[in-house]
Amino acid sequence: MLRATVGYMEQNIPQMLSFTDSTIDQQPWEHWANASFISNSKTEIDLMAMLRDLIGHAALPGVFGKSLMEKYPGLLHDIYDMDTGMMFFVMGLPAWTPIPKVYRPHLARQRCWRAMDDFQTALDANVAGHPDPMWGDLDDVSPFILGRNKVYQSKSSL
Repeated sequence: MLRATVGYMEQNIPQMLSFTDSTIDQQPWEHWANASFISNSKTEIDLMAMLRDLIGHAALPGVFGKSLMEKYPGLLHDIYDMDTGMMFFVMGLPAWTPIPKVYRPHLARQRCWRAMDDFQTALDANVAGHPDPMWGDLDDVSPFILGRNKVYQSKSSL
């Protein structure tokens, strides 16, 4: 996992800043860090948000493979939103609590569950030799996740 994550970081660092005003041409981490084009060599940006996203865009594919982020591009921010609401989950506040700070993490958790359930289904099919064409062959999934899947499969067949 570490080699893959470092490889993604090596790919992303030269593209860390695009120095462009067009959000279409910006990298995802620039967009989320509110990059503001000043000149061809200057961009104002929230450094911590950019670094957090840059590392997330390397770590998530390093563990689960590129296909997960390609299919669910908002997953990283759903994880962030879910993390901000962890206190509300522990307190047991339901999703219908009329407070946006409670409601938003619940929605993010639902999207994360959906993405991970879809990924698990695709991984199971891939391991069984029937890759889902929407996911590809998932050849870049980390050995850790493949090992976890193998244990999961052996436990579920009991």
